[in-house]
Amino acid sequence: MPVNGLLLTLSADAGLASQSRKAIDERPETVMGESNERWQPLVADTPDVKAAHDFHEWLEALPGVEKVDVIYVGFDDPTLTEHAS
Repeated sequence: MPVNGLLLTLSADAGLASQSRKAIDERPETVMGESNERWQPLVADTPDVKAAHDFHEWLEALPGVEKVDVIYVGFDDPTLTEHAS
């Protein structure tokens, strides 16, 4: 299960940023940290790599989200990152 630590840069428009936060907070795979002005830390715990990728694309397309920075990616199952020899 990939765990992604993300830092979002939200719109300078406070209303649009608030709508983005609300939409993100409604997603069951997310935990939002304390926001600091336009920056919103976020953890997403997804069932697999494809779901993590899909969630990232959803964030990038969400109105009010200007930038998504990946701070951390971790895997509960190390076999997800192992390559066959």
